[in-house]
Amino acid sequence: MISNDKKQEVLSRISEIENFIISRGDGPIAIGALCSRIAAESAELAKSSDSLTPVLRTSLVINWRESAMISRYKRFIREFPKISTLLALKRAMDSTRPLDFCKTYLNINANSSAADKNPKYCLLRELTNGFLEYQKLFGLSSEIEAIRHWSASVNLADLKNDLIGKRHGVGPAVVENIRLNLGDRVVKSDRNVIGVMKKFLQVDISLDSYNEIARLIGKDLRYLDCILFKYGQAKNISAKNARVACF
Repeated sequence: MISNDKKQEVLSRISEIENFIISRGDGPIAIGALCSRIAAESAELAKSSDSLTPVLRTSLVINWRESAMISRYKRFIREFPKISTLLALKRAMDSTRPLDFCKTYLNINANSSAADKNPKYCLLRELTNGFLEYQKLFGLSSEIEAIRHWSASVNLADLKNDLIGKRHGVGPAVVENIRLNLGDRVVKSDRNVIGVMKKFLQVDISLDSYNEIARLIGKDLRYLDCILFKYGQAKNISAKNARVACF
């Protein structure tokens, strides 16, 4: 529990975070305003029946900046509107050489001799095949139902025994990114997020207790995660021992 005196200090520091101005491609914006927008988008994602987005965006963001992922994701959606499901994506991957798939569909100039080992391509294939198998195994009516069913039950501490978690390339960061793209209200185990909580807010609590801070500021966990991440990224504040989760 956080003392009343500490709560006032935390509120003051969070206000400082929310009013901090960062630069984006469309101009400067306060972190609070940006994250309110992102939290609203997250609420829409929670109602979406789109099964492709959480898998494709998560695969494309690995070892890339968010901006690079977004441009390639938007290109894919624009140029391949008929590939809107995991089953359609699997058919495209199964019928296309890895090198050609990387170049044509993902706009990635992969190494010609090792395209089948490209991390983004490999993760995309693992997740696509994994969720289609998961859907069949549990007899679920749709792909998105399978992904949400898995997201609600996966245990980050025991991924080696999870049907998706045990697949090559799937770790905590991948799980958390899928959850974020499903609109789940979660906080990533990200070094910027944890760093800001510990070093700037000076609150040392487990991730499971971050909802106390969210309630304190009257926002949901998605908003809290966003402002901590954006501020930590902007000010280069991180916790060395935190796991890195790409967004």
